[in-house]
Amino acid sequence: MTNTNYAVVSMINYGRKPLYFRTVGIVIHKCIDGDWTCVLATHINPEERIPLYIQEATGLTDVALLNAPSFSEVADTILRELQGCILVGHNISFLHYHLKTQFRHIGYAFDMPQLCTVRLSKKLIPNMASYELPYLTSVLGIPFDVADSLEESNDATSALFQRLLALDENEEIITALLQPKPKLNYRIPKHIAEAQLDRLPKVPGIYKFQNEDKKVIYVGKAKDIKKRVLSHFTATTEKELLLCTATYFIDFEPMGSELVALLREADLITKLDPYYNYIQKKKHITYLIVPIRNKKGILQLKVERRPFQHTPTEIFLKRSLAIERLAQLTEKFELCPSFTGVHNLKTKCSTISSSSCKGICREEEAIEAYNDRVTQALDHLNNENENFVILEKGRNTQERSFVLVLHGVYQGFGFIDKNELVEGTSDLLHLMDAKEHSFHSAKTISAYRKRNPYKIKFLETKNYTH
Repeated sequence: MTNTNYAVVSMINYGRKPLYFRTVGIVIHKCIDGDWTCVLATHINPEERIPLYIQEATGLTDVALLNAPSFSEVADTILRELQGCILVGHNISFLHYHLKTQFRHIGYAFDMPQLCTVRLSKKLIPNMASYELPYLTSVLGIPFDVADSLEESNDATSALFQRLLALDENEEIITALLQPKPKLNYRIPKHIAEAQLDRLPKVPGIYKFQNEDKKVIYVGKAKDIKKRVLSHFTATTEKELLLCTATYFIDFEPMGSELVALLREADLITKLDPYYNYIQKKKHITYLIVPIRNKKGILQLKVERRPFQHTPTEIFLKRSLAIERLAQLTEKFELCPSFTGVHNLKTKCSTISSSSCKGICREEEAIEAYNDRVTQALDHLNNENENFVILEKGRNTQERSFVLVLHGVYQGFGFIDKNELVEGTSDLLHLMDAKEHSFHSAKTISAYRKRNPYKIKFLETKNYTH
């Protein structure tokens, strides 16, 4: 073994972006000149209430951590022990990011070389069924139980790393994994001035490639505008080469958040019709719930597959979602499952024991009464969908961005000064830049809601600034 110094780190963390993460426990084992020892094992007071799922998983409580040191109190010790070491851990990039955010919060810059035991295991022990720590340790005969303490978990990771070191006798694999990524070879067209690239910010937003006549030929979104723009000049596909050759000018708009950038990108592609934006210009299919009057004059509801159109009604990106919504309407407004397609049967509801049907299919209910309930269901579908606002980061520290959805239809986005009081939908509409409800905006917001349900603020709340 070489004289490389390694530090195996295990942590108990919680939190989610954009707030910085919190640590409630950390253990560090160090290998210095071939000798392994535990140099730090402590609980940490997060200085706030611990989430219930952390308490259930670890057995730690607010009372138990009350007298533990805060992260700022152990920060110097952590830095001192890790100085000159290579950080080792199972999924170490995740742990490194947690440490980095916490050090940044207290004014420290933290960045260290990392070595992941997951990646190292894949190189040295290929074709394993799993590379999770419990499985690897069981295969290699290393004592480990997921219910063990953090110290024992760190012991298992340290033992795993020592086994991997033994397999990599000359540390060739480790040396290769520690090598910095090679710098990308940018092939920047000569007619794009370097000054244009220098002014690109490293923030979320959209960018526009323009031709010699300053006509927009491509619109893209990015978490980091500069990094994304430069990535175009490393690609080798025919489309990218043609795009870069045709580009003379680069413009950009900071948006503050990836969500608003995605919505702005979709809006600009619809308006500007850039030549090289192929995907978003395709016709996309959605699903709608539509009424059809049968020969007897009864209104039936069915799910239809149609090209997306700007419409105030609720649209569905998947057929299964439309059917699920139709079933809810059938139950809520006591409609006949046979006439709404919930039951794909050409029989009367009596044979399927329907609890919602009042007998229209058996001619036991007046057609006018039934059609009136269908009309109410359609009004509910079009006008009583969820009203909510999404709050995200702004373009600077003094503002926040927001996305407004009324009756399930995307209205647009805007920016609010953090000191400005907003007291209702009318204020949001006044501050908002109105946009068209499109297939891509609907898809973007739907995906965002699934990933970030805690960021959805329903409009029953009067004040939307925090």
